[in-house]
Amino acid sequence: MLTRPGTLRWLGIGLIIRLLIAPFTISADLLAVYWRSHLIAYDGEVFSEYLVNMGAHYTHALSLRLLDPVLPSADVLWTDPWWWSDSAGLAPQIQRAFVDTDGIFGTLLALKTPYLLFDLAAGVVILLMVARVPARQAQRAWAFWMLSPIGLYASYAFGRYEMFAVALVVVAIWACESDHPWWAAVALGVAITMRGYPVMLIPIFALVAMRGVTRQAAWTALSLLPLGLVLWTNTLWADTLGEFSRLRDFNTGATFFAYTLPVDGPGPIYLFGLFAVGLYVVLLGRSYDWWGERPPEVSELWVWLAVFHAGLFALTTFSAHYFAWFTPFVALALARRPTWRGNLGTHLLMVVVVFGLADLLGGPGTTWGLFQPLAPDLADAVPNLREVTLTSPDLATQLAGGFRSAFIAVMVIWAWPAVRELARSSGPSSGPSPTRP
Repeated sequence: MLTRPGTLRWLGIGLIIRLLIAPFTISADLLAVYWRSHLIAYDGEVFSEYLVNMGAHYTHALSLRLLDPVLPSADVLWTDPWWWSDSAGLAPQIQRAFVDTDGIFGTLLALKTPYLLFDLAAGVVILLMVARVPARQAQRAWAFWMLSPIGLYASYAFGRYEMFAVALVVVAIWACESDHPWWAAVALGVAITMRGYPVMLIPIFALVAMRGVTRQAAWTALSLLPLGLVLWTNTLWADTLGEFSRLRDFNTGATFFAYTLPVDGPGPIYLFGLFAVGLYVVLLGRSYDWWGERPPEVSELWVWLAVFHAGLFALTTFSAHYFAWFTPFVALALARRPTWRGNLGTHLLMVVVVFGLADLLGGPGTTWGLFQPLAPDLADAVPNLREVTLTSPDLATQLAGGFRSAFIAVMVIWAWPAVRELARSSGPSSGPSPTRP
């Protein structure tokens, strides 16, 4: 499958598009993670004020060392001090100085090479996962992966390491489907060190891929082991656990509790928490035969995960690049569920809404302004929703509400076939269930 003409053609097109974006775009987020990682790579220390996603920081640090021959001197790229004392004021200045360094296009391409490798790895694993479907459907999934607007944006335009975690989550699903659930626990565990969100996927994997409380508990423990090792190293480096203990101090943690229902008394109902716990309980009951006529099958794992991610994005606030976490399920649905006819169209509509919301809330710094290395004046030349609504905050609020409402509606439409399939799957199996440990 990897050597089919169609596969190679889409690979070539995808690589060309990536090479047309990666060298010419920059964001403060890209510089921030590499600056923190350069402390590990060259100074042998960590930025103890931000010990989060340390697996990703170690990966960036290793990349810096491997990329040394094609990068300018570290003393030129990663000047001290950085912008942390006044990020709003200093970040634009430091980013401008970074853009003005010699050979900036080659530097940006080199810095995004790890993202390219994880991106392509995830796509190849998805191809392997759909090897048994008709070739035309598999090619649709591969073409989508090569052309995914939100994937291209997250990895190459905005320059974020979302594919580190996404690739490992995909590997974990593939390992489960290939009857290697323990390797899936390892892959998911490493994904958690790259990005915290896969920790919420542990109950789904454990309840679908394993049978029996002892094995499920052991699987969970193994999946948490990499995070435990990272927490331990954090205490050695900086005498603090870091990671999840920091979430409450940042907007990232608050996003999971953004959608609420008020009650007559203290303590609102958090909608995403309600959804997540509800899905876990449904799976728990299915796994232990409390309801339904059969437990969930491993072949259904990706569908359960797709529904979970649908709820995650529908019931939380998020930045545009996070939506890349959703793309593997769109690709798998294109190959495995051709009857989900609205899959691609509704996803692309969601992407339009996500970009619109990003332009409204973040302005050119999250959209056209990313092309600063190529055209420094582009951010000021192209109109954006944030500037248009600066003098009318009520209109900005209404637009944001409209975008969020539209996104939820379209996501419900996207998820409906998956929810219906899982509801029907609680009945008798149409064939032999795959053997599970």
